[in-house]
Amino acid sequence: MLTTIREKTQGVIASFILMLVVIPFALWGINSYFDSGSTLNVAKAGDIDISQTAYRSAVDRLRGRVESKTMESLAFKQAILDNLIDQALLAEDARKQGYRVGDAWLAETIRNFPVFKRAGQFDATVYEATLRRDGMSPQEFEKRLRDEALTGQIQAGLSDSGIVTAADLDGNIRLMTQEREVAYAVIDAAVLIPKISVSGQEIEQYYSSHTEMFQVPEQIRVAYLRLSAADMNKGYEPTEEELKRAYADDAARYVTPERRRASHILISLSAQPTEEQAREALAKIQGIAKQANAGSDFAGLAKKHSSDSATAAAGGDLGEVRRGALPKELETPIYALKKSGEISQPVRSTYGYHLIKLTSLTVEKRKPFAVVRQELAESVRKHKGEEKFLDQIEKFRNLVYEQPDSLAPAAQALGLEIQKSEWFTRTGGQGIAANPKVVEAAFEPDVLNQVRNSDAFEISADAMAAVRVIDRRPPGRTPLAEVRAQVERSLKQEQALKEANQLGEEWLRELRAGNSLQTLANKRGFKFQSPKVMTRQPPARTEARIVEAAFRAPRPQGDKPVYDLVNLGTQGYAVLALTRVREPSGKADSGLQEQARSRLIARRGSDYYLNYRALLREKTKIKIYSDQL
Repeated sequence: MLTTIREKTQGVIASFILMLVVIPFALWGINSYFDSGSTLNVAKAGDIDISQTAYRSAVDRLRGRVESKTMESLAFKQAILDNLIDQALLAEDARKQGYRVGDAWLAETIRNFPVFKRAGQFDATVYEATLRRDGMSPQEFEKRLRDEALTGQIQAGLSDSGIVTAADLDGNIRLMTQEREVAYAVIDAAVLIPKISVSGQEIEQYYSSHTEMFQVPEQIRVAYLRLSAADMNKGYEPTEEELKRAYADDAARYVTPERRRASHILISLSAQPTEEQAREALAKIQGIAKQANAGSDFAGLAKKHSSDSATAAAGGDLGEVRRGALPKELETPIYALKKSGEISQPVRSTYGYHLIKLTSLTVEKRKPFAVVRQELAESVRKHKGEEKFLDQIEKFRNLVYEQPDSLAPAAQALGLEIQKSEWFTRTGGQGIAANPKVVEAAFEPDVLNQVRNSDAFEISADAMAAVRVIDRRPPGRTPLAEVRAQVERSLKQEQALKEANQLGEEWLRELRAGNSLQTLANKRGFKFQSPKVMTRQPPARTEARIVEAAFRAPRPQGDKPVYDLVNLGTQGYAVLALTRVREPSGKADSGLQEQARSRLIARRGSDYYLNYRALLREKTKIKIYSDQL
C-alpha cells in the first residue's frame, strides 16, 4: 500500500495538490486540523474548568474495583464529579494562600514510586509507558500530584489544629471505657425464608414494577488479536554462547562491587614548603604512625593531630571511598591496603603527609554463571521477544488496517490466534474487556456500526491489540425467564425481613409485659446470646450494630432492662436487652489518655476540614454539564 501511494504522488499534478495541502499546514500548523479548538468540560467551579478528560480518567481509575451497574448510576457519577470539584477548589485556594510544591520534591516523589522502577532504579521509559497505559500524560500526572500535595498540606494543617480541653478529655475517656451488659436474640431472615412461598403473579408484578433493576445496556462481543512481547519466543531456548554473552554484557547486575571505608590523619604543608618543614611534618606523621601501630585509637589521634578540619572531628573518617573520588596519591595507598584495620605508611600529597587506615572492606562478590543461568535464559528469551515484537508492530498495524473485513489475514501472517471476548458494555467487562482501551476501540462508531477491524492500538507498554465486533445486543430488559429465580429470591428476602421486623415488634411488647427474651428466642429457634459485657469496640462484624444500639440506649432504671429492636440489614433484626451500665473506676493510664486526645483532635480537625471544604463550595458558583458525564 505504501509503495502505491509513493507511485501516485509523482508528477506535476501530484506536486500541485501536495502544495495546496502544505500551504495551510505552514500557515496555521498541523494541530489546527486535529484540534477541535475547545475542550469539553463536565463542570465549571468559579473560573476553574473540570474537563471531561479528567472526569473520565477518575472513572477509569475505579474501573474493575466498582460494579458496572454502580458506575452507571447518577449517584456514582455525581460523587466522582463532586470529588474533582472539591480537589480543584482546595488546590486553587491553597495556591492563593501561598502554599507551593517544589520541583525537587515532585521529582523525588516520582522517583520513589515502586511502579516506575526497573531493577530498583527509576526508569523514565517505564514511567512514561505506565502513564500511557493508564491514559495519562506525564504533565497530567504531575499536576495531579502537585494538587494532591497542596490539598494534603491544607488538610494536615486543619486536622492538627483541633483544641481539646481537660473536661473534653475526661468525658471522652469515660465514654470510651464505659461497659454495658447486654443480652440479645437475632431474628435471622435466613431462618424464615424456607417457610415463605411466592406466587407466579407476585413474581410478574415485582418484575413489572422494578423495571430499572432488569435494564441492560447495549452489549457486544468482539474477536481480537493480541500481539505481545511476552508471547514471542516462549519456547525459544538460548544457546550457550548467547547466555555467556548476556552474562558478560550485564555483568554489573550480578556483581556486588567492592566497598571500602577509610580514615586519615593529615599533617599539612604549605604549597612550597622548605626541606626543614617537610622533614618536621614527616617526623610528626611517623610518630603518630608509631602510636597507631602500637594500638592507640586512630580516631582519637585524628581528632588531636589532623590538620583536616573537615574530617578531624569525625575521627578522620573519609566515608565510603570509590575509584576516582579522591586524588590518585590518596586513592592508590587506600586500595593497596588488603584488610580492615590495616594502616598505611606515611603518604605525601600536595596537602602534606597522610596516615591512612582502612576501617572496613567488603570484597567484590560475583554470582556464578551456573547460579544465574536460568535467570539469564529468561532475560535472553524476553529480549528476543521484545525484538521480535518491535519488528512486527508495523506489520501488525498495516495488516489489520489494509484488510478491514477480517482479522484472519493478520492472524495467519503473524501466527496469532483469533480470540473471542465475553459480552461487555460501554463500561467494560471481564477478561480483555476490562481494559478501557479495548472498550473504547470496540465502541468506536466505524468499528461498531460498519463491522470493520479497529486500528491496532497499544494495551500496555509491550502489547498491541486489534478488535472486531462479532455480536451485538441492543439495550433492553432482561427476559423474566432469565431472572425469575433472582426475582423469587428478592421477594422472599423482602417478605422475610418484613416478618422479622413484625416479629421483633411483637417481642418488644411481650418483653415489656414481663416475658423472657431467651424463652421467645428458643421458642422460634433463633440464636440467643446470654448477657455479656460489651465495650465500644465490637468483637465481631455481626455485633457492630448491636453495640452501637446498646450504647445509644438510655440507662436502665433499677432492675428493669431497656429493650430495643436493631436493624441488621439483610441479615434481619436483633432484639437486645440492656441490663446494666458500668462506669470506669480510677484514673485512665497515659496510653489511653493519649489515644483519646489523638482521637478528639483528629475528629475536630476533620470537622474543621469538612467545614472549610463546604465553605469553598458555598462561596463558589458551580455549574454542572450533566450531558457530558
